[in-house]
Order: sequence, then C-alpha cells, then structure tokens
Amino acid sequence: MEMKGVVLCGGQSLRMGHDKGLLVSGKEKNVWARIMKKKFSQISVSTVLSINSMQNENYLRHFDEKDLVVDSPTINIEGPLLGLLSVHIKYPDQDLMVVGCDMINMDGVVLMKLFSSHTASKTEAISFKGERIEPLCAVYTSIGLAKIYTAYRKKKLHRNSMMHVLEKLNTAYISIPDEWKIFFKNFNSAEDLITAN
Repeated sequence: MEMKGVVLCGGQSLRMGHDKGLLVSGKEKNVWARIMKKKFSQISVSTVLSINSMQNENYLRHFDEKDLVVDSPTINIEGPLLGLLSVHIKYPDQDLMVVGCDMINMDGVVLMKLFSSHTASKTEAISFKGERIEPLCAVYTSIGLAKIYTAYRKKKLHRNSMMHVLEKLNTAYISIPDEWKIFFKNFNSAEDLITAN
C-alpha cells in the first residue's frame, strides 16, 4: 500500500494571529509548512499540504499547485478531519501519514518509527501516545479513512474530532519516550514562538 505524507495547514491559527504554516523560522528562514514537508523526505514519502480555500492564493506563492490539497467543498465538517478526508478523496488508495504544521520540533526519527510501526501493523490507524494521544502525528490507512468517510456520508459520524476518529478505528498506539516529548510540542501562540526560533 502506498503512503502519502500530509502536513495539516488548514487551521484558522486564531491564537497565533497569523497563518502558522507561513511563519518563518530556522537557519534557512523557511516557512513552517516547507520545514515540515522537508521532514518527510527522510522517509522518502511524497507529501502534500492540506489547506483551506482561503489559504490557496498565499500558499501558491511558496509551493506548486500539485503540492496543495484544498479542503473539499463537498464535506460539511470542520477541523483537521476536513483536511484529512479531503486528501483521502484525492488519494483514496493511499495510507496517510499526518503531521500538524505547528510541530516544527518534529524529528525524522519519530516519523521513521511511525512508518516502520505502520508497516508491521495490521491496524487501521497508528498514533503516538504519551501523557496524551497525538492524533496529528499518526498514520490513517486508506481502509480506515474509507470507513470514516462512509460514516460521515451516512450521518453516523457523531463527532468530528480526531480523537473520535481514532476511537472508531482499530488503532494501535506507540509510547512516546521521555526524550522524544520535545518533538511533539505544538506552537499555538506568539508566546510559544520565543522557544521556536
């Protein structure tokens, strides 16, 4: 089964006050979306950016159109699941490895562990779990996503949260070692940026 990397950039970034995927940091002064996309190159997975329609024009200044998947207007839900299902509709036969664009501390060793664990697993999804579950650093199989999409179309998906998705699927969890906790930090506000650069 083929796999596609997905950097979720479609959030409203209300607490940050700026589109997080287009924030700039690092020695190379790249936008966060590109930094996150580059991390997938360590496991040789082709990657797309999940964005909403309002972001399309700005992202086309930084990326080729083929790198972008705009939220489908046919799916009437909100949040990360909208982006995930929109990518699933475009690539229905591919498993999706998902990472949020604001996890810029993420290390390739984590993605490699996720990739190898998925390869060895027969589950419909696989996610990391530490003090909390990390649904935005996970693999969702094409079979699992088809199940969720069908539930949505039949109005049997009662909540749109990613946690609910993991509960509905046959999901395996990988424990997060203490030394990896820093890789899962989310940068949500301007105050968080002090430690991001």
